[in-house]
Amino acid sequence: MKLLPSQATAPKGRMPIAAALRSGQLLAAVAALVIAGAVLVAYQLLEIRQALADGARVQAAIVADSVTAPLMFGDRESAQETLRAFRYAQGLKAVGIYDQDGRRFAEFSYPDSRLPLTLQAALGERDGGIVVKDTVRYRGNVVGHTVLHVGTDRLRGAMLRYVGLLVVASLGAMLVVATLGRTTRARVAAAERKLDYMAHTDHVTQLPNRHATYARLEGALEEAGVAGTQVALLLVDLDNFKTVNDTAGHAAGDELLKKVAAALSGAVRTSDLVGRIGGDEFAIIVAPVPGRASAVAIADKVTQALRHPFAVEGGEFFATASVGVCLYPDDATTMSELVSSADTALYHAKQSGRNRLAEFVPAMTAATQRRAALERELRRAIDGGQLAVHYQPQFDCASGALLGVEALVRWRHPEHGPISPAEFIPIAEESGLIVELGSWVLRHACAEVAQWQRAGGPALTLAVNMSARQLREPGFIEDVTRALASSGLAPGRLELELTESVLMEDVAGALAFMQSVRALGVRLAIDDFGTGYSSLAYLQTFPINQLKVDRSFVQLLPQRGETIIHAVLALARGFGLTVVAEGVEEPRQLEWLREAGCDVVQGYLLGMPMAADAFRERFLEPATA
Repeated sequence: MKLLPSQATAPKGRMPIAAALRSGQLLAAVAALVIAGAVLVAYQLLEIRQALADGARVQAAIVADSVTAPLMFGDRESAQETLRAFRYAQGLKAVGIYDQDGRRFAEFSYPDSRLPLTLQAALGERDGGIVVKDTVRYRGNVVGHTVLHVGTDRLRGAMLRYVGLLVVASLGAMLVVATLGRTTRARVAAAERKLDYMAHTDHVTQLPNRHATYARLEGALEEAGVAGTQVALLLVDLDNFKTVNDTAGHAAGDELLKKVAAALSGAVRTSDLVGRIGGDEFAIIVAPVPGRASAVAIADKVTQALRHPFAVEGGEFFATASVGVCLYPDDATTMSELVSSADTALYHAKQSGRNRLAEFVPAMTAATQRRAALERELRRAIDGGQLAVHYQPQFDCASGALLGVEALVRWRHPEHGPISPAEFIPIAEESGLIVELGSWVLRHACAEVAQWQRAGGPALTLAVNMSARQLREPGFIEDVTRALASSGLAPGRLELELTESVLMEDVAGALAFMQSVRALGVRLAIDDFGTGYSSLAYLQTFPINQLKVDRSFVQLLPQRGETIIHAVLALARGFGLTVVAEGVEEPRQLEWLREAGCDVVQGYLLGMPMAADAFRERFLEPATA
């Protein structure tokens, strides 16, 4: 089911930001306009009323100045005529003169606005209008009062016009807000879609990313739990993808990832989901799946889809993969168990040689738990006295003289007893502990072999194995220098053994390292020769001293394997190298190697790896007695 990540993982009940913004903007705009409108209307009402009151006071003062003489001489007719002159004043309802005793002297008013007979009653007049009073004075003496009554019809009209204008302006503002809001919401919605895309989509392959994939897996498990169906989780890890980045660049690596993503999507059903959950790791959710056989069949199609070369910039590359398969609910009942078990199966597929698939079985969990426990305990074992260096003797093939030893680390666990190097060395390699472990072996072995020589023993050559991690460690040359200096072992007596596969992982780096080692006077050997690349080119390029023929060839002797070993011996003589045959376990093998001209031999027939005390007792003390 090739869903967009946002569709597959959108939280239930969550209002999109754009929709929430739309409602919020509308409510905010309406609230702001209502509040602003109310404030403006109240302010305008007060302003207009104050203006009417001020105008009425001015008119009352003019009336007071005009009626002083009529009031003093009691000329009501003249006073009446003076008041009539104000009949055109805007909003005037009534204007009157009261004598100094407060009795009405004269007035002009409209029929519905007559003034009361007394001043006190006139000042109490309100009826929604404005009433102002002024005093008529002559030479500082009060001779009467004027009262002006102004109506508020003008105020209501002005306010209606103002409110209308405000409504029109508000509608215009709402239109502007709506237009801007639509634009803002569109931008926010686009940004939200982009953020959702970025949060749930891998930008290189356009597949759902880790978050979206596991969210979809959680949903698939919920659906399967309700429907009673099964779900398969396939974890896919590309083999040696780092080589593509290192040799062709990250752009080519990204292009390869895109093509792998397309191949994976084409290998599964339309109802399944493919996601990228790591640098070179993918997850495939097969839901629903009829059973284990169907899940394994899909996993097999995935591995087959990646077995052909992919053309990318910089050349053609193979992107083979290891696949771990786990089934819900048969193998796991929760999402965390399903992911963990699929990862365990993936680890076993990689450990079994890569480019294959592995189904989860419960025994894998026990093996994984043991591995994790051994990794924890190996850290303590290095400093806790649980490790020991054993030595396997190496002899001159022709004379049988003891020439040297190969240092091999052994681990005796206080509870589990001896732990096989085949089990703990890979753990040390993967965890990085091999650097510390290898440095410890190097110091310890150099010190013991040098001590044997000081005690009167022969000057033996010490062979120490090296790993790829040690080769890449910047401080390893300093470790070698310190081990030689502190032990007193001559550099020419130390021989570092490297496998062909280690050398070919990084040819330029390996060559620089080997040149630095040879500059110290230390010897170099190729271990397990014939099982890896066996390239004539590196025999010419690398400054090596010795070839070690892998025991798998020696054990075929004398019935088979003669041609290969004859070829190795001929190559070694041509390049001026010595040859060590390891794994000699039968006398006829030793005899054949002696007749063929092999230089050095080692194996259980001649001496198995043994602790330092046992080695000294068997091989050194008789010689020094």
